[in-house]
Amino acid sequence: MRKRNLQTNIRMTENEMERIKKKAKSANMTFSNYVITSALNNEIIVIDGIKDFTHQISKVGTNLNQLTMLCHQGKINCADITSVNKLLNDLWEYLVSIRKRKK
Repeated sequence: MRKRNLQTNIRMTENEMERIKKKAKSANMTFSNYVITSALNNEIIVIDGIKDFTHQISKVGTNLNQLTMLCHQGKINCADITSVNKLLNDLWEYLVSIRKRKK
């Protein structure tokens, strides 16, 4: 039997704590065993640069929204901003889905 002689603290909300406790109880495990088993058996995939890429896409979206506003005010000629906006929204949704799958 292994001896666990190290201790650490983690921060979580009350809701998160209760959810983990319920899951541990339903798995007939202690809180510590459940957290350790979950942490060691779940693979987290890191995608290099996705945070910066997501930030840049967000900035492009902000610029596109500003152009759309100027277009609606008649201050600039509008190319087909709608299709560009749709493509950007699709890309954003795809990035969000990737981040959710990788967590």
